[in-house]
Amino acid sequence: MMDSIAAASMSMSQMQFQNAYDIAMVKKGMESMEAQAQAFIEMLDSVAPPSQYGFDVYG
Repeated sequence: MMDSIAAASMSMSQMQFQNAYDIAMVKKGMESMEAQAQAFIEMLDSVAPPSQYGFDVYG
């Protein structure tokens, strides 16, 4: 009886650890994608679009 309780407890602990690890890995991936998107947006902001009329049409 005690062995089955200990085994169930270890199994539950292992599942909790695995769940926490999976969440951490997904969060890290999302943070990485966010950083890449921010860098891409900053790159696009630094490039001025060509003006068709020879003057600033956005100003």
